[in-house]
Amino acid sequence: MLGAITGDIIGAPYEFNNIRTTQFPLFDSKHCFFTDDSILTIALADAILHDQDYAQTMRAYYRRYPNAGYGARFRDWACNPYSLPYNSWGNGSAMRISPVGYAFNTLDEVLQKAREYTEITHNHPEGIKGALATASAIFLARTGQSKEQIKIYVESNFGYDLSRSCDEIRPHYLFNESCQETVPQAICVFLESTDFENAVRLAVSLGGDSDTLTCITGGIAEAFYGGVPKEIADKALTFLDEPLRAVTLEFMRKYCDY
Repeated sequence: MLGAITGDIIGAPYEFNNIRTTQFPLFDSKHCFFTDDSILTIALADAILHDQDYAQTMRAYYRRYPNAGYGARFRDWACNPYSLPYNSWGNGSAMRISPVGYAFNTLDEVLQKAREYTEITHNHPEGIKGALATASAIFLARTGQSKEQIKIYVESNFGYDLSRSCDEIRPHYLFNESCQETVPQAICVFLESTDFENAVRLAVSLGGDSDTLTCITGGIAEAFYGGVPKEIADKALTFLDEPLRAVTLEFMRKYCDY
């Protein structure tokens, strides 16, 4: 989960100012910040920790942090307590799902819970697929599966093409907020990466919806590489306010041996 938040913070300055290189300051104190990706991830962690209704929790977090870059359709949903799911295939379903990959102990339960937490807003098949693919990759990574095993599982069960390298994706990759054009790219980055920092740098280098792409990649990389390196984790936590940091640390201590 902290890997997803870290990815969001590092990727945020480049969301609308893409760079095509891995060479950049990892944390730019003047420009790094958390976005809705982190807020809704932490909201899900909060809901899991305290057995709360996730829809109500998301709305409460939206009211506390109303200017964090949410999509227009999510804003409409969050502002109306009677809103129904809005058939979204957006990558917001995958960006917020990482806590599920850590909090539940079987793949079947991870898939069930990921679907349950996703369908509240993103009930389009592609939105659900993106969240399930991300959550399952995190679960498989943290339970000791190899990159090749993760690749085979995701390709077989979700139909994503994970064969491309970052060098093949990068030249033609444009800003896109769909699961279809974010989740497979994020997983490809993870598969090519050599460690957590390299994964985040590679994700930023693709361009596109940088904060969300790096958020998804970071969540999987954290699980596979045994956590976020302490120096990077400590720095990322300084960008969160105290309430967000407290929930993050509570979740990490309970589910991630932090």
